[in-house]
Amino acid sequence: MIDLERLSILQRYAWTLELLGEALVQHDEVLECEHNPQLSFRNTAGIHQAIRIISRLASEQCGKLLELEDSMAGEGG
Repeated sequence: MIDLERLSILQRYAWTLELLGEALVQHDEVLECEHNPQLSFRNTAGIHQAIRIISRLASEQCGKLLELEDSMAGEGG
């Protein structure tokens, strides 16, 4: 995978994390009016799990870019 593809993936991950964060904010506002804590807990837990997964994937892509950068620096390029 070329650097540009990895950067594009990272951009999509960051955008998705932003959307999930916005969903959490909106969900918190809904919770103030809602009286079903079990459903609310499941929704919040699902959003948090999605954020953790996407953050891990983004971290892996960053690591691959850094490894590539380090290997290129070692070759004098």
